[in-house]
Amino acid sequence: MLIEARPLRLDVWHDEPGGHDAFEVCGHPPTSITARLAWTFRHGRHLHYRWWPYLNVRRWIVDRCDGCGKRFRWREARHSYQSTDKVWHDVCMSLRHVRSQLDDITAYVRAEADSNARWRVEYRLKHLDEAAQP
Repeated sequence: MLIEARPLRLDVWHDEPGGHDAFEVCGHPPTSITARLAWTFRHGRHLHYRWWPYLNVRRWIVDRCDGCGKRFRWREARHSYQSTDKVWHDVCMSLRHVRSQLDDITAYVRAEADSNARWRVEYRLKHLDEAAQP
């Protein structure tokens, strides 16, 4: 029996206070180990931690698909859209995309579409016409 040993992964990153660019306020961390530990201790409130084993279990327990409301299987991919907290299964995200296309086409046919929806529909129709020509 082969047992794969994975190290426990902990990500640590530093955010400059006040939203400043990197190294503007706090400077570069020193290169020596003792000075780096002292720098890390002084800047502890700027550090953020992500412990992946905890995060994976938490996501498995808490996350629900916004499309169907069901849980995700262990380590199943989650899809999100433009930095929202909502997540979808792969199939539910595809269905969401198709529904938005149908909404655009329906609004276009009813002459209720805004300029963005009109552009998306006309762009799609143009490419369908180009693909149909030999």
